[in-house]
Amino acid sequence: MKRIAFVSLMLALAVSISLTGASARAGAQAGGDLLRLLPDGGAVAVVDVQRTLTSSFWTTVSSHDKIRGTFEKVQTELSGVGLRLSDVRTVAVVLPSGNTKDFTGVVSGSFNQNDILSRLRAKQNVKVTSETYKNVEIFQVNDAPKAVATAQAEPKPAAKNNGFYFAFYDAGTIAIGNLAGVQASIDARSGARPSIAQNAKLGAVMAENPAAAIRFAAEVTPAMTQGIQTGGVPIPDLSSIKMVFGTIDVTSSIDINATLRHDTAEHAKAISDQLNGLFGMLKGFLGSSSDPKLAPIAGALDSVRIANTDVDVKITGSLSQDVLVHILK
Repeated sequence: MKRIAFVSLMLALAVSISLTGASARAGAQAGGDLLRLLPDGGAVAVVDVQRTLTSSFWTTVSSHDKIRGTFEKVQTELSGVGLRLSDVRTVAVVLPSGNTKDFTGVVSGSFNQNDILSRLRAKQNVKVTSETYKNVEIFQVNDAPKAVATAQAEPKPAAKNNGFYFAFYDAGTIAIGNLAGVQASIDARSGARPSIAQNAKLGAVMAENPAAAIRFAAEVTPAMTQGIQTGGVPIPDLSSIKMVFGTIDVTSSIDINATLRHDTAEHAKAISDQLNGLFGMLKGFLGSSSDPKLAPIAGALDSVRIANTDVDVKITGSLSQDVLVHILK
């Protein structure tokens, strides 16, 4: 279906984890509180949107033509439903175990429910319906049915669980996703089912650095590593990795801190050695290339450090605004 304005907003915020906050708004949930509103799953991420959007890195990069156009488009779509990026404070997203397609998200900020709904309903290409689940009204957004050629032809009703769903918990919190995901969030909020905050493994590592602009954690399944291994890329056997977690801080640069947690210390040491070897080869290749665009990438790789401690392989690195702007030219 078409990416209508509201869908574009929420999906863009969910996907923009790699790009995108630091004033608090009254009634808005903090990242840790949002995790209690998400059902348990296999992967989770929290983005402090305002901290990122007010960083000097974002200020510089967003002025680049290739990014400015996309950024302005998002803001235009937002304004069409009565929202601004400055209205959004934090985004938290959880993915079911072994599933990278469906997601459940919770967005905190400052929202005018009546204005958002009235603007959505005023759009000719949008149909908004709702249903109640455990005393919470869930709204569904679909493309409006198109006109039919004959009186006998009837537009088919929207299939259950298709489209985009959201629910207002209060003026500062919205749950988003498919129908099952929003219902699961409602259950987690009421305590009827476990939340991702109660996940002993993921919840613990997510709490290690709550001040980071972006936090993420995922349990790694055999299907995930098998898919990587069959991708034709000459990388080490990653089947021993059981969890990936880390942070991304955005200030004057993007600073990445990721941990690959393995089943044994021996496997972690082997992966660390192989990754260091591969990075050495890659830096040598980029450094010897005559392509001027590759030189700054080689320089950025100099900041990458891969170290092994017991069952963990820790990877750190930094990407400056100058390097990213050079790449975008």
